[in-house]
Amino acid sequence: MDLARSLAERGRYTVAPNPLVGAVVARDGSVLSEGWHSRAGGDHAEILALNEAGGTARGHTLYVTLEPCNHYGRTPPCVEAILRSGISRVVVGHLDPNPKMRGRSVGMLRGAGVDVEVAGDPVFEWQNEQYFHRMRTGKPFVHIKLAATLDGRIAAAGGDSKWVTGEDARRRVHELRAEAGAVLVGANTVRTDDPMLTPRDLPGRTPRVTRVVLDPHLTTSPESKLARSAGEAPVIIFVCDGALDGREVELERRGVEIIRPLRSEDIDLLYVLDELGGRGIKGLLVEGGGETATRFVRRGLADKLTLFYAPKFLGSEGVPMIGALQATKVAESLQFSVSEVEKIGDDVAVTLYPGGEEAIVHRAC
Repeated sequence: MDLARSLAERGRYTVAPNPLVGAVVARDGSVLSEGWHSRAGGDHAEILALNEAGGTARGHTLYVTLEPCNHYGRTPPCVEAILRSGISRVVVGHLDPNPKMRGRSVGMLRGAGVDVEVAGDPVFEWQNEQYFHRMRTGKPFVHIKLAATLDGRIAAAGGDSKWVTGEDARRRVHELRAEAGAVLVGANTVRTDDPMLTPRDLPGRTPRVTRVVLDPHLTTSPESKLARSAGEAPVIIFVCDGALDGREVELERRGVEIIRPLRSEDIDLLYVLDELGGRGIKGLLVEGGGETATRFVRRGLADKLTLFYAPKFLGSEGVPMIGALQATKVAESLQFSVSEVEKIGDDVAVTLYPGGEEAIVHRAC
């Protein structure tokens, strides 16, 4: 199972919006074959491992990190392939939280005479935290990324933020984009930085990432990099009532999708998450800016934070990473637990989860 979990990691930056899955066929402790899911629409880990094993799989054990699928999607059911292979025993790391699954595949295999063991180890859930969250809540897993100086500034007083952190940290952000499958920024970030928000310079075939903008007054230019690249990867702009006055026409002509959530002067974040979750998006990397990150944190909608700290100071004139939270006492502060601290080049990445020490998630994967 450790090998299967390690194999699953090979799809981390290519498999979105699907879950990470690894599989191993073994006989008396010896590995016969292995496989991992690398991209949506491609063969599942079990199929690759069974195909590699061929006829030698009969009578032996399949180890797989997540419950095998039992329904037709982009690919045929893995349960059928397992039964055809003659596998006599299956060890499953964790049941799949997908409503179409949740133990049904295990029941089908057992009903056909296959010995099935379900480990139920939380490590397999943590490995797929975004997928499990979306299946259980219907909303994408919100991962907030901020790059700041040691005094917590994400930009200089004039708005300049290129580059707060170094190249190694920026490469990690590209990985986080690919892992999530969707990236969200505020309108000010689009106006100031004119970003592409696509994952680049990564090995393997990365998935198309959905780019999302919270733009209440529809200030995104049709000449922005986002708008001009909408044909290559989806761009969704959420606006407020009254913003649609004709400016949206050229954006839509370029392929940008404009969504007006509610009759309001602000954008309802829960509506945004429900809309994106309904589109099958499992993860949402919130990249900025500080005002947008603050809105998610203040409403308790941040499922994870990664803060990249550069060994620099900008002083009190700089733009703070988090804005007003209405906390007047230390006891009223929002509390997070540190899961991991990692040195990346000259910078330091701190990973946090909401809640106190009792809520810490130990990243064993």
